[in-house]
Amino acid sequence: MFQKVIARRRRWLQDLPARTALKLFNRPRVRIILGRRYGEALHIHQPALPHLPEMDAKIVAALEKDGIYVTTIEALDLANGDAVMGEARALAEGFAGEAHERTANGEVFIIVPSNRVVRYPTIYLLGLQDRLLNIAENYIGLPPAYDGVTINYTVADGREVATRKWHRDREDRRMLKVAVYLHDVDESAGPFQMIKRHDRMQNDRDGFNYELADHARLAERLGPSYADDVISCCGPAGTVIFTDTARFFHRGKPATGRDRMAIFYSYFAQNPRHPFLCERTGMQRGDVVRLTTPLPQRQQRAALWRQRLSVALRLIPSATV
Repeated sequence: MFQKVIARRRRWLQDLPARTALKLFNRPRVRIILGRRYGEALHIHQPALPHLPEMDAKIVAALEKDGIYVTTIEALDLANGDAVMGEARALAEGFAGEAHERTANGEVFIIVPSNRVVRYPTIYLLGLQDRLLNIAENYIGLPPAYDGVTINYTVADGREVATRKWHRDREDRRMLKVAVYLHDVDESAGPFQMIKRHDRMQNDRDGFNYELADHARLAERLGPSYADDVISCCGPAGTVIFTDTARFFHRGKPATGRDRMAIFYSYFAQNPRHPFLCERTGMQRGDVVRLTTPLPQRQQRAALWRQRLSVALRLIPSATV
């Protein structure tokens, strides 16, 4: 018990700079400046957005309208898609025993450790393929940053904790998450869920406030009939979900019947509103450099986005939660 208290205190101190920066960035005058710069950047970059084929344009249009688009790894026909599915599934299944132990010890957000994932470069590199970067750039409206990959493991214990509660991600104004199911997911296996109603009170004018939301909070922010717009993404292994986890409330439904294993790729603008709340995968920066050094400039810029932040922003350590 004493060790857990010390660990919580250490995390609190480590996250203090990021919490302080978030408060500063949400002061009214700062919000106005940041919002104006953001609008100007969108306008300048709009003519440079890459052209999309019909299917990818449909993905972006669906994200704009409802915040979600569901397809399959086969339909996307990404290079090395089958190999990534096989490697990631093997990693997740091999991690199952440890995931259950961690859950029993009180951990509430379980991912396959990043130092194991990076042993399989194809898993990480799939997220840097031009097709996914083009989709991300058209939806975000700016050159995309790639925040890497996680393999999430949800133990079927039925608990509604952490990311199994309704929430929005904090990295940027807009984000793109691409989730890939590693096995068949039904309602009992913790499907990804989102509410296709944009919280219009979350912006540079009104500020960015983040909280885990219960029924009362969702009804206040989205309207009392919000449950009519809950989308529960069930599907077979290889189901792919494109979604904006910053603009829309979402969660992993608590799993009750079987564990859920899924890959998550993450994108936001290369100059995100809250860079100190990014880097959620646990990947070491040295590993990112090593994996991306042989790649073209576009991929390097997406993965090494943090190197082009101002010195002041780079000095703020990334939050742990």
